[in-house]
Amino acid sequence: MSKQTVTIVTMLLLVFIGTITILSISLNIGELCVKESGTEIKLSFDKKTKSIFLKTKPSLNLKSNQLMLREEVEQVDSKTNYKVGNRELETLEYEVDTYINKYVNVSSLNVRKGPSVDYEVTGIVVQNQKVEAEKGNGQNGWLQVKTGDFIGFVNGKYLDAKRAKTLENKEQKVAVIKNKQKEGSDIEELTEEKASNDNNSEVKNETKFEKPKEEKKPQSDADKLQTVDSNNQLILVTANGFNTSSAKIQTFERNSDGEWDQVLSVSGHIGKNGFSNNKVEGDGKSPTGKYSIGTAFGRTGNPGTKLSFRQITADDVWVDDPNSSLYNTWQSRKATEGQWDSAENMDINAYTYGFVINYNSSRVPGSGSAIFFHISSGHTLGCTGVSKGNVVSILKWLDPSKNPVIVQTPVSQLGQY
Repeated sequence: MSKQTVTIVTMLLLVFIGTITILSISLNIGELCVKESGTEIKLSFDKKTKSIFLKTKPSLNLKSNQLMLREEVEQVDSKTNYKVGNRELETLEYEVDTYINKYVNVSSLNVRKGPSVDYEVTGIVVQNQKVEAEKGNGQNGWLQVKTGDFIGFVNGKYLDAKRAKTLENKEQKVAVIKNKQKEGSDIEELTEEKASNDNNSEVKNETKFEKPKEEKKPQSDADKLQTVDSNNQLILVTANGFNTSSAKIQTFERNSDGEWDQVLSVSGHIGKNGFSNNKVEGDGKSPTGKYSIGTAFGRTGNPGTKLSFRQITADDVWVDDPNSSLYNTWQSRKATEGQWDSAENMDINAYTYGFVINYNSSRVPGSGSAIFFHISSGHTLGCTGVSKGNVVSILKWLDPSKNPVIVQTPVSQLGQY
């Protein structure tokens, strides 16, 4: 034993008041046994680190039950005092150069003041808890560890460099997946068997919920169009052929993902003779095609549309004379008398609310005029009509900043627009 070690032992023994009897000294195993007030005390020291520890026997006066090993389920109170006579024992200074992160690999592990089960418990660490552990083999396999709450010693075999994998029983879950395109529902389950972990965990069957594949959104009529990429609002007028005046009127608006969301779907009417790809003035047919939205109009004031709005008066007409220079324009009857032979009166019930469909804007003579979206309860002479309430709803919804368009076509020709 070095002089430095003897000095440390001597200083330690002076702490105890009373008669101290040295029972034995073993330099080979680094142990000194003394007796104080009838109580046997063991001191252990390490030549390498020059550290000394007080060792106790299970016969010490404990406030709790006997010393507990790490396998015991019940936890030891970290504030339990271990005493020799009337004096509380404390761990002496122990110097460690390097700490590394390790993880507890058992359900619970006692942390002790010294490197053996003879030392009192200062705390508990649990499975997968990260601790800073002394690098190396420590004292007979015991390593000093640090947590945020305490410093102490644990047996190194209960620490691993990696976090242990745990397997928990999970309740079986069944996912009921609604299928929009067929009645009933589909149930999907995936049962996966996991292997045991490093701690000899029992292999268990685990039923996992498998997220169903997202149903592809059914294709709408708007999705079939090819020429509306720059438009964010759409009025789609379709019929089941060219020779019917019954039509389906749908409105769509693009969402934040750029997809069409349907806003409205109602029945309506077109020209009494159906659709035409080559409309002629007076044929009683509605023109097919894609058109921009023109001026909104009404006889009782603006219903709340964002479109430009024009109030109809008794003096207003729409010229439908192919031979007039004013063909297919809105005019004042009094101001243009003598400049046309035929014009449509605007001050009628059907035009209480509506808007202009910008058809034949170049005003090709004889190609058709006065094509509107207006109130109608039956076939028209070439316009498109729905109920008054639906006309007002569409007028309020239309927003010029969203570049709205109207497409009119038989269903069979949707892909052409």
